[in-house]
Amino acid sequence: MAKILLDISRLSGRDPDRPPSGIDRMEYTYLCHFLNQPAPRIGFFSIRGNSFRRITRDDALALRDKIAADWVDRVDPELHRRLRRFSPLMDRFIRASERLMGERIDPVPAVRGRIFKRGTPSSVLLSVSHGGIDKTGLWAGLKERFNAGLAVFLHDLIPYHHPEFARAGEDRRHFARLETMMSTADVVLTNSLVTAREFKAFCAQAHQPPPPVRVLPLGISPLFLGQQPTTHDEDVPWFIMVGTIEPRKNHNLLLALWRRLREQLGRKTPKLILVGRRGWETESTERILDRCLALRDCVVELPSLSDPQLVELLRRSNALLFPSFVEGYGLPIAEALAVGVPVLCSDIPAFREVGGDIPDFIDPLDGPSWMRAILDYSSPDSIARTAQLERLKAYQPPTWARHFALLETSLVRYCSLEAIPATTEAGAVNGPSLTGGTLPVIPD
Repeated sequence: MAKILLDISRLSGRDPDRPPSGIDRMEYTYLCHFLNQPAPRIGFFSIRGNSFRRITRDDALALRDKIAADWVDRVDPELHRRLRRFSPLMDRFIRASERLMGERIDPVPAVRGRIFKRGTPSSVLLSVSHGGIDKTGLWAGLKERFNAGLAVFLHDLIPYHHPEFARAGEDRRHFARLETMMSTADVVLTNSLVTAREFKAFCAQAHQPPPPVRVLPLGISPLFLGQQPTTHDEDVPWFIMVGTIEPRKNHNLLLALWRRLREQLGRKTPKLILVGRRGWETESTERILDRCLALRDCVVELPSLSDPQLVELLRRSNALLFPSFVEGYGLPIAEALAVGVPVLCSDIPAFREVGGDIPDFIDPLDGPSWMRAILDYSSPDSIARTAQLERLKAYQPPTWARHFALLETSLVRYCSLEAIPATTEAGAVNGPSLTGGTLPVIPD
């Protein structure tokens, strides 16, 4: 039976004081999912530099538990004081979110079994975080060492296509990652058709045939399902933006609009909640957040929230705002729509794919249209918001059960993984199912 060897380098090397990114959360979901699989079928490892390190199941369990404890966020006293000044209802929101805390982590059965050994036949190396994928020779050597197939998850091509939105040198590293995937991977997994098409175009530009490419849309936490919007009993509306503060997310557009709103509306200015840690090359944004007195009472910055806290904030918001210039996916859109909250977002292909015809789409450079939409959605009589709420009734959110069913199908088809019957012990993160699923077709 083929063994899946999951790379958890990103989690095992993470800074415990750093709020988790979207890719952190995805690798963590994979860790939780595979810890629910039969022990003889799953192994874990990490890459450090050019070195391979085995991680035992017990160590993987301990890592899972430590991360779970770290990510059930506690509000520090200074931030708590600021939240209370921002809105007296924040205390109520924090208490409400605590009701959901116990549902964050699915129980993991106490399964014991042998750890994979050197030379295990027909293994599958699985990497989902971009970490170390730029080392083509390393992965080619690991494939030979373990007689393994290689499945790699590609989140986007942004550092390659838009180096202005990445750290210095990240364009070269990402180019090397793409070359590894093109030359060494047995299957490339992507979060969207947009990313899949861009990768195939990269291969065509290099005059190389692409490996099989399959789309596995990211699921959302079960906590976002079955929720209903609610009022927050405050005399001004709330809007929320979710994402690391970095140039391509276009925070500066919203901050400029909110300063204008403050000038026009005074105390009736809607409140803007920014959920996400500060990233890189954000000096101008940070100066506005730290120094602009006009925004102090109407904009609040939350570096990190647990899923339960985010659910509670979304439920009380008039809309999610997402004005990014470029994205490979758009998980916050799916999360907001699942909760029943309208979305105002950029008119870019990835967001069209995630949201379908439900959100209201706006050019990320069209400030006046964003201003008009925010003012409209602030009104209880908004015709546009009412229309989107009606469209929302037909929304079908992506699930991790579907994601992992498609993953299994891909690994069976392209990496010689032997399928096993679905059982409750071998369930996906939010429901049983590991086999089956129809792979989306990737148009040429």
